[in-house]
Amino acid sequence: MFQMIIRWLKSLLHKPDKNAPLRRFSIFKKLDSFELYMLNNYLHRRSYKAGEYLFDKDYPLEMIFFIEQGEIEVLGKAHPSGHSILKKNHWIGLMDMFYENIRSSSAKAITEVHVLAISRSDLLDLINNNPHMGVAILTGVCESFSKYIFQICEYSNPQANRIDEPSGAPSTR
Repeated sequence: MFQMIIRWLKSLLHKPDKNAPLRRFSIFKKLDSFELYMLNNYLHRRSYKAGEYLFDKDYPLEMIFFIEQGEIEVLGKAHPSGHSILKKNHWIGLMDMFYENIRSSSAKAITEVHVLAISRSDLLDLINNNPHMGVAILTGVCESFSKYIFQICEYSNPQANRIDEPSGAPSTR
């Protein structure tokens, strides 16, 4: 850990924080410079061609993906219409990670896709071994899940948020 801190300090002295762009992903926006540096050590870049699958439904969850470029179609039960399109700065895999550890959907590249990937076990290790970082990441996950749940509610019942105006007719009681 001491050597990691020294490398991080050296990287700050020599150039701008190259890990700051990771904050574009909602679950990392509250991480400080050193936490982003630690996270970056676990991330792997992967590329997929149009039509190539990132993963299939019912397979074990191994990786969480953060989309840097391209579009991915996700087909599965976690989406109200049965599918959704994810783009740059979206992530995929966390819902399954906290549910069954099995993929509830399939993900296929629509265009050429570039992602950052982290293994489920590495992400859990980062969360468990670094309490401040873990709370920041989990807070971001909760905020994102809350937003998603409300979007699903609005999608499935668009009338629920409407308040009908009174008709103006006198009451018959």
